[in-house]
Amino acid sequence: MGPRIKDFILSISSFVFLIIIWQILNACQIIPAWVLPSPNETLVTFLELVGNGMLAKLLINSFLNIFPAFILSMAASLLLGVLIGINSVFRRIFLPFLAAMNSVPSLAWLPLIILFFGFTRQSIWTVVFISSFLKIIYSVVGGVRDVNQNWILVAQNLGLKKFETVIKVILPGALPQILNGLRLGFGSAWRSLIGAEMLVVTAGGLGKYIWMSQWTFKFDQVISGVVAIALIGILMEQLVFKRIERTTLVRWGMIQK
Repeated sequence: MGPRIKDFILSISSFVFLIIIWQILNACQIIPAWVLPSPNETLVTFLELVGNGMLAKLLINSFLNIFPAFILSMAASLLLGVLIGINSVFRRIFLPFLAAMNSVPSLAWLPLIILFFGFTRQSIWTVVFISSFLKIIYSVVGGVRDVNQNWILVAQNLGLKKFETVIKVILPGALPQILNGLRLGFGSAWRSLIGAEMLVVTAGGLGKYIWMSQWTFKFDQVISGVVAIALIGILMEQLVFKRIERTTLVRWGMIQK
């Protein structure tokens, strides 16, 4: 058996096990069928969702709700995180505030945010920004502070200015932790997005779909929505974060493939 086939089998084994348990629960009627539809029923519903174009519309709405705020949070986290990482004054000013904010779930801010922005996309953007920013910035700060000090001394001896040192030494050195922070930040943003869409249904995508489906007791649609959410997470990991990792960290020899 080739290594790729072995890796593929191992990667899907937990999903296969989950589907088997699901099928057993449905067949034994341990949970009523109207609450837990069979895997076959759910698959049919999911394929209908794809075939009639509904899934594409839901994803477009959800992407419009997440990516502008997530991109802005990345930029803000990198800028402020580097400043906090290299400057002790910034650390004393911002770290206590960030620690306090990080202890509050992002969705807890939603009622207050709605008071300012109403049931609009701006409310969802704000929740997504808060959620992802707080995850990313800690990784940026940690990565910057963990950069080998000898590298920085060498850069100074070579006459690099502070900005050049940040761009050419500190950011590349902190990249493994920054990339990990982006992973965590996107995961947090994606979860917060779905929760926010369930409440701000006027601008909702997948979250709205799941929320409305449960009120009509269409749990095959609920599970289909959950599957779509999980698939987007897997695709982002494989097509975006893994590709960035291969292009940078693996090629530079900073981590093993």
